[in-house]
Amino acid sequence: MKTNITPLVVDLDHTLIETDLLFLSSLGVLVRRPWLVFHYFFWLWKGKGYLKDQLVKRFEINIPELPYNQSVISYILQRKKQGCKIVLATASHKNYAFAVAKHLKLFDDVMASNKDFNLSSHNKAETLVKRFGERNFDYMGDHMRDLPIWEVSQLSIIVNATNRIIANTKHLNTLILSSKNQKPSTRKETPARKT
Repeated sequence: MKTNITPLVVDLDHTLIETDLLFLSSLGVLVRRPWLVFHYFFWLWKGKGYLKDQLVKRFEINIPELPYNQSVISYILQRKKQGCKIVLATASHKNYAFAVAKHLKLFDDVMASNKDFNLSSHNKAETLVKRFGERNFDYMGDHMRDLPIWEVSQLSIIVNATNRIIANTKHLNTLILSSKNQKPSTRKETPARKT
């Protein structure tokens, strides 16, 4: 039996969690070993994926203690009840992403950065289109760097929306899940899909 339920793709940093794992791991490594600051810039020069790979080898994040966004988790659970496939797609390192997925037990699949590839912005958009096809997935994100992904998604779900993001996504089918401005959205919000 084939279903036409649109997959939900969820970003991690500042969407599913209220922090950034690159920031946390950078801080964790450099506070413990400040002399690595010179290595840090070399790792970054080799690419963000390489930097993240070096940080994950040196710093363990306490996954259960991360500040999870409960409204995002509620929305994921709602979509999961509808039978949607839920995918975590993040620019964070794959080790952190798989640990979060294992902890939450919400995701059917995980896509993440590795030392050779940073799954962010245009890279993420291209990867998702190759996997699902253009406009064949819904995407939940929080930042202007998510605009290329929202452009190719069926529904653009915006978390912690700013006025700038709202202005730049007016031409898209959007659902504003939460806003940094704390004012109700004047745009028509699309309810979660029912099957």
